[in-house]
Amino acid sequence: MTIADTIYQHVKALPPAKTLEVLHFVEFPESKSALIPEPSANEALAAFLQSLPVGQRSDEEINAEFQTMRNEWNGLSN
Repeated sequence: MTIADTIYQHVKALPPAKTLEVLHFVEFPESKSALIPEPSANEALAAFLQSLPVGQRSDEEINAEFQTMRNEWNGLSN
């Protein structure tokens, strides 16, 4: 049995008001995707990777920032 068949079997057993809710639920993603084209997974990943602040700080700067956070945390937990 396909997913569509399974959904159909469930919907057949619902009262009319609930079937209308299911219809609206199914139509929502269709209308949303018609308005905003979704980038492919590779394009979205590439955009995310390009947004990362790579190489902007040295290891020493990063370690100093972590140490500052640790010191603050230790001061709060005492």
